[in-house]
Amino acid sequence: MKKMVIALLASVSISTHVLAENYIDYVSVGVAMQTLQSPGNPEILSSALDDEKGLAVVLNAGKMLYSDIALELEGSASISKAQWKLGENAGDVDFWTLGLYGAYIWRINNLSIKPRIGVVFENIKSTIRTIDINDKSDISLSGGVGMTYNFNENYAIYSNFTKFEDDMNHLTFGAEYKF
Repeated sequence: MKKMVIALLASVSISTHVLAENYIDYVSVGVAMQTLQSPGNPEILSSALDDEKGLAVVLNAGKMLYSDIALELEGSASISKAQWKLGENAGDVDFWTLGLYGAYIWRINNLSIKPRIGVVFENIKSTIRTIDINDKSDISLSGGVGMTYNFNENYAIYSNFTKFEDDMNHLTFGAEYKF
């Protein structure tokens, strides 16, 4: 039984590596600092926020389409919620996103600069109700720019700034592995 479990785990591991090698060129994981925005009335938001910054975990998988153009699938979810306070009311904001991005990767020795633009599904839930701060699930545009430092051909660290339309910004720091 033990040999069968080991053989099964080895088989799954090898097939996952082969699948990743054929369809995914790199993966990354990072932590993002989230900053919230209010498009309708910024002065309400700035006076309402007690601690407007939250944290999110960000997972990304990319496929190189050409030598310098990539397609990326990225998901993020809050791990520390931004806190709101408006008069006597207080609450927090929880979110997750799933996006598809096109990216241009400009390489300069071990450094890469990566502008990107894409379409994102956002799910934002708030426990405080005002005109500008509501629950929201929709598809929106997203864009940003990032920098990557490559230690070798497989390992890198990165930083990205991503703007989700008028809802929030992410400043992400993380690690990347290339297959």
